[in-house]
Amino acid sequence: MKTKPTRKNRFRQNRQAQQTLNRSRVRFAAKALAGGLVLVLASAAFIFAYDYFTQTRQFQVRRIEVTGVQRLTRQQVLAIAGFGPQTNILAVNLTTTRKRLLADPWIAEAVVSREIPSGLHVHIREEVPLAYLDMGAGDGFLINAAGEVFKRETGSDSDVTPRVQGLDHADLPVSGRPSSEAFRAVMTLLNLAGEQHSPLPRSSIRRIHMDREIGATVYTGADNRALKLGFGRYREKCEALGRLMARLSGESRLTRCRVIDLFDVNRIVISPASEDPLVAEHKEG
Repeated sequence: MKTKPTRKNRFRQNRQAQQTLNRSRVRFAAKALAGGLVLVLASAAFIFAYDYFTQTRQFQVRRIEVTGVQRLTRQQVLAIAGFGPQTNILAVNLTTTRKRLLADPWIAEAVVSREIPSGLHVHIREEVPLAYLDMGAGDGFLINAAGEVFKRETGSDSDVTPRVQGLDHADLPVSGRPSSEAFRAVMTLLNLAGEQHSPLPRSSIRRIHMDREIGATVYTGADNRALKLGFGRYREKCEALGRLMARLSGESRLTRCRVIDLFDVNRIVISPASEDPLVAEHKEG
């Protein structure tokens, strides 16, 4: 008589597998819950520590050093940075403070650092205005040595010299577009005037007028002498001016001349100050 083979209890096996799976899920959930609890506790601890250190008097600012100020004052820089007597140095966001400083048009660069336990150091580099672009109708801009417009003129900037007239908004340098011939001529003149021992020092220039037809006329000194330079060959013309002034240094009447025409460096025409410009007998130098 044949014996029937023993049949495996599939239901029991499935139940055991389900129990094993459930236990794994419970362990995973417990670990996740424990991990989340640890994370919450750690976050709470960090928040507590942050609040404590950023509010404690131990790190309250006692000394703020400000360097690099020229046109701006120390108090103006502190106000822009948002620093006051109750500032906690650990609560200061250095990156945000730097961006706040750079938002001021007069500040070209800024560095902010902490000095534990109670000091802050702010160093700025201010923009140095090269000239004031007078666009007429009370509109104007300040440019720096790189020829970049960095500030719209306000009443407090009226002392900036030299003043450049005859340009319009289309002449202003714009990223991706070359500057105009008139603007390039102005920059060339200003850069030459800034060179050491220049015959036409920048400090003597009161005004530059650009005419699109005849070029540049530079007005210098207290007597507002006009130097007609036209377009191009500015270095040669400045050198010729230096030689001319050296020759005329002994002639007081000619030294105070009202107009010097340097359109042609080989034929310089001067108008003495004592003569009426409409009827003056021009003298060649």
